[in-house]
Amino acid sequence: MINKISSEHKELLTYVFAVLIIAASTYVFNYYNPASVFWDENYHIASAQKYLDGIMYMEPHPPLGKLFIALGELILHPNEGIDTAYFLNTDYIKKFPEGYSFIGMRLFPTLFGGASAALFFLILYRFSRQMQLSFLFTAFYLFANAFILQSRSAMLESTQMFFIFGAILWFAILFDKERKLYRDYFILGLLVGLATAVKLNGLILILLYPFLYFYRLEALGVLLHVKQFIMQGLTVVAGLITVFIVVFYIHFTVADTLGVKSYKASAEYKEIIKEGTTTNPLNFPVMMMDNLKYIKEYSKTVPRYNPCKKLENGSLATTWPFGNKSINYRWGKKDGKVSYLYLQINPMIWFSVVAAMIMAFAMIISKFIFGLHVKDKRLFYLISTFSGMYASYMITMFNIERVMYLYHYFIALFFGVFVLFLLFNYLFKEAIEKENKILYTAVIILVLEVIYCYYYFAPFTYFKPLTTMEFFDRQWFDFWKLKPIL
Repeated sequence: MINKISSEHKELLTYVFAVLIIAASTYVFNYYNPASVFWDENYHIASAQKYLDGIMYMEPHPPLGKLFIALGELILHPNEGIDTAYFLNTDYIKKFPEGYSFIGMRLFPTLFGGASAALFFLILYRFSRQMQLSFLFTAFYLFANAFILQSRSAMLESTQMFFIFGAILWFAILFDKERKLYRDYFILGLLVGLATAVKLNGLILILLYPFLYFYRLEALGVLLHVKQFIMQGLTVVAGLITVFIVVFYIHFTVADTLGVKSYKASAEYKEIIKEGTTTNPLNFPVMMMDNLKYIKEYSKTVPRYNPCKKLENGSLATTWPFGNKSINYRWGKKDGKVSYLYLQINPMIWFSVVAAMIMAFAMIISKFIFGLHVKDKRLFYLISTFSGMYASYMITMFNIERVMYLYHYFIALFFGVFVLFLLFNYLFKEAIEKENKILYTAVIILVLEVIYCYYYFAPFTYFKPLTTMEFFDRQWFDFWKLKPIL
């Protein structure tokens, strides 16, 4: 038995290693190029530099993502000797000094993007216990062009996704655990807190707890008391709050000097900084409330989506599943060709998720309205869980008035990939157990199509030059809004 377990672990580690090798080539390799700023890097690098110089600032996102961006610069310090004083006086860097390197600022977001591939594979494995199938479907993360581009930058999405996958992996572990301890729920809260401490939309993960609770009710056939449900829920919330307190305490401790801008800090907050008592826990509530107030006020200043605006890069949540709207982050012209950094989807991945969500919702509705027979309650419940997470996230996005962008769909996209994988396991359960060669051949063909689309749209991901005709060849749909530079 020991030898058998050891053999299984070795095989699992082999697959994890293979996933990481592929991720290193798609996510990590040459991540510091182009050596030019794009999209929100102008904001986040300015924030990270303030940490390095200890300057107080406030920002609409929680601090954790920017702390990691700053940590990469601190570890590698590639810009030692370059004058970055200007960064401290602005929230948006318009011009970078000559010779400025992005290798430090982009380090941790890129590493998180690559490392998330291993978590993604392990999640699929925990759901299915099928190593080969999980490895094949990990292609839906490994070759996701738009997310790869976002990960290879000093931005927040890949750091957040790492913690999101960590929370989902822990959920998957607890899902099959018969007896759960309060510490299990506390750890879940910590992981949800880490994702939320990067961007507030990570709070959607709090729904993992009720889904976990109600499955436990069904699995054990016992009606637990409301008191227990509340106590377990409060334990999850306690873990989340713990993370926020620690992260913001680090933020206040590191950024402890007043700069040119006060960010509407209260007189009490300014006095705390002047007295050098930001590390005093008694001052934490004042500083925390000022930051939360700033986040709320900042959100009111963000413009709404305006389709009539000439250079509107935003899009409606209803159109995200189809890849609207691709965003031209940066371009450069040389020798009659143009290099692009375009937030462009891998259509095989995104359209497969659309099909999966339609099928999943149809199956769930058929179960509760028409009494459809469920052949695997565990898989059906997991499908319902991530379909519910997907729907909840998208409904929330529909109701946000500020302008939103295609990358705000990433969380729902990967919920959808989990639904796709679970649905496949549900529909073809018997064939998978028999290791049907035709079925596995079909999966391999699907993966090859995903990889082909990845390579076809890779010039947009890695800033590779294209002729105008080559650009038009990739302009498959008008709603992608791809526009060549002529």
